Amino acid sequence: MAMAKIKEQLKKEIYDCRFHADLMSLKVKQLRTYNTALNVVLAITSSSSIASWTIWDEYAIYWGGLIALSQLITALKPLFPFHKHVHTLNHRCYKQELLFLELIEMWQNINDKSEDEGTIKTRLSYITKQINENEFFDDDDGFEFSKNQQKDAQLMTEDILVNKYNIK
Repeated sequence: MAMAKIKEQLKKEIYDCRFHADLMSLKVKQLRTYNTALNVVLAITSSSSIASWTIWDEYAIYWGGLIALSQLITALKPLFPFHKHVHTLNHRCYKQELLFLELIEMWQNINDKSEDEGTIKTRLSYITKQINENEFFDDDDGFEFSKNQQKDAQLMTEDILVNKYNIK
């Protein structure tokens, strides 16, 4: 009877761990997109504005405005540390994936009865603590996950668990 309770707890941890891995992955993609867009804007405004200013003298005020805009973006860029956030989330996402795989290994061990109840209970407790630590972010990071990201992550999680691991 106790093994059934542990299995149910493990199933919940598997879902939660997978969900957060998928959520972090979606956030990484979003932040990479923002970082790329910001860098493209800077590259285009910086290089083409100077070249265009010399070619089209009559629009010098517009090109001067573009140069000023690119300088403003460059000055404000440290306030939007997308690259730092991508690095932090990538690291956490990778660790979350490893923890998820450990949970899946435990799930398989329960199903083929290759580990006793005490061992599984101890491992589950240890891994759960690691997961909780991995999912905690400092205030400096301040990640917020949108409702759409949460919904998409939930769909991804359910799809992976059902189709790849046959966990319903």
